[in-house]
Amino acid sequence: MNRPARWFALVVTFTLLAATPALAAPLTFPALHIDGFPRGGPPNITAATWILYDETSDAVLASFLPDQERPMASITKIMTALLAVERRDLGEIVTVSVKAANTGEREIELYAGEELPLRALVKAAMIHSANDAATAIAEHVGGSVEGFVTMMNARAQELAMTETSFANPHGLDAPDHYSSARDMLDLSVEAMKHEEFRDIVRSELLVFPDAPDGSERRGTTTNLMLGDYQGASGIKTGFTSTALLTFVSTAIRDGRRLYAVVLGSEGRRAHFADAGALLDYGFGQLGIHGTLSTTNPYVSLQERVSPGPIYAETNLETFVHLAGQGLMTSPPSPSTPLPDIEPLPITVVDRRPEDAPDGVLSAINYWWTLVVGQ
Repeated sequence: MNRPARWFALVVTFTLLAATPALAAPLTFPALHIDGFPRGGPPNITAATWILYDETSDAVLASFLPDQERPMASITKIMTALLAVERRDLGEIVTVSVKAANTGEREIELYAGEELPLRALVKAAMIHSANDAATAIAEHVGGSVEGFVTMMNARAQELAMTETSFANPHGLDAPDHYSSARDMLDLSVEAMKHEEFRDIVRSELLVFPDAPDGSERRGTTTNLMLGDYQGASGIKTGFTSTALLTFVSTAIRDGRRLYAVVLGSEGRRAHFADAGALLDYGFGQLGIHGTLSTTNPYVSLQERVSPGPIYAETNLETFVHLAGQGLMTSPPSPSTPLPDIEPLPITVVDRRPEDAPDGVLSAINYWWTLVVGQ
C-alpha cells in the first residue's frame, strides 16, 4: 500500500474511534405536533383575577388567582336575587321604606311608601342594577338589611364560598365585603338553575311600574354583551372605584354553556373585552371534538329494554375535550400511585470481536493490521 493510502486509512481509523461514544448514544426524536390542535394558552386580559368554566363538562378550563379575595361591586346582587327567588314568592307585594328609597348611587327612583311586586324589584336589581331595589328586597326577605346580610353569609357557607363575606345587598364598597372569582362562579351556577332568574338576567330592557307621580320609569341592562356577543345569556356587571369593573358572564354555543368571571378589570368596557376574550378562547380553542364509530358493538352505560349490543352508524361516539389534553391551567387531580413492579433481568452482551484489543495502542495496531493488511 502506498503512503497516501496508508495516511488515509490512519485518519479513518482515528475518526471511527472518536465517533464510537456518539454512535453509542440513544437516538432521540423531536415531539410531533398534530396539526389542528390549538397552540398557546389563555388570552392576556386586564382583570386582576378570573376563571373560565365549562358547565357542560363540569370543568374549569382556565383561571388566574381564582381564590384571591377582592371587592365584588354589584355582582353582589346575584346573591340578593337568588335569596328572593329561593325564599319568597316573587308575586308578593313589597312596601318601599325610606331607607330603601335613599340608598344612593344607581337607582330606579323608588318612592318611600309605594307598593311594588317583588318580581319588579328583582328585575330592577338585576337588569338595571338598582341599589334602591336591592335594599327593598333585603328588607322584605330578611326583615331588615342586617337580617338579610346574615342570610346572605349563611347561604354562602352552604355553597362553600370560603373566600366570600357579604356586608350589604347591593355591592357598594364596605369593610368585610368581598369575594373571589371561583366563589362568584359557584354562586352564579346555582342561581342560573332557576328558570325565572335565567329569564331575568338575559333581558335587555326593564319596564318598571310608573312612579306615584305618574312619571315613567324605564331601565336598560348594564350587560352590553347581551345582543352583541353570540350566545350571551347573562348575568351581572358591577363597578366601584375600589372593586373596579367586575362581571359574571355566560354564553351558550352548540349546546355548551361557558361562564367567565372577571374581577378588577381596568379600562373603558374592559370587563366586556376580558369576558369576551375568555369565552372566545373556551369556545374556539377548548372545544369538544368527536369521532365517528360505525358498525362496532357498543354497550350502553344506562339500562335499556333490549340487552343486545347497539351498532352505531354515523353517530358521534367518542368525545375529546381539549381542556383535558394538557391545556387546563388548574392543577390536575392527584394521580393514583402504581404498585412497584419487579424489574426484568438485565443481560449484558459483549459485542467486541473475538481477540479484540483492550488498550488504545493495541486498538490502533489491531485496526491498522485489518486495514493495511500488514
